[in-house]
Amino acid sequence: MSEKTVVVVDQFTKRVGTVNRRGWYPIGSDPTIEDSNSWDKVTVLGAVTDDGDSFYCWTEDNLKTQHGIWLLEALKDRFGDDLVVFLDRAGYFYTRDLWEHVSGKRATETVGDSSVVCVHGDDLDVWYFPPKLPELNPLEGCWDRLKEWFKHRLVPDLPALKAQIQRGLPTVEEPNIWNYLCP
Repeated sequence: MSEKTVVVVDQFTKRVGTVNRRGWYPIGSDPTIEDSNSWDKVTVLGAVTDDGDSFYCWTEDNLKTQHGIWLLEALKDRFGDDLVVFLDRAGYFYTRDLWEHVSGKRATETVGDSSVVCVHGDDLDVWYFPPKLPELNPLEGCWDRLKEWFKHRLVPDLPALKAQIQRGLPTVEEPNIWNYLCP
């Protein structure tokens, strides 16, 4: 039997525009900055393996179950068939359609003193982080770095946002996921 690759997944959404912040300005000055009320956005789906390999993709669409299924297939293409994938309980990941895609059987298992929801397939296991505990997901910290990247950048339109994401992703330092999964 081959060894399974462990993959942790999370998402980050960034909208076109600026973040309005208060500041100190000289008396009599009239500082202005272009602002956008655009609804355009990009959601980045990120994955990190137990050996530090990473995979990022993004979409302009609102995430739906089909995106979760597509992501699982992309992860299998990228990292091989024998995967254990950790997901949060976002509505597009935590659905019957995704469970049926994996195997059709959702289960609850006990890990330590906690009950954990999972789905076991032939070559893919999906485990769900407990609800309302984002700090358990190692990728949450990655997004903090990407948010910092955008902190002082004007993003006037969707092409600029995509370009900034491509420049910002290399600044993300992938965490050692075992520090989170095995405290």
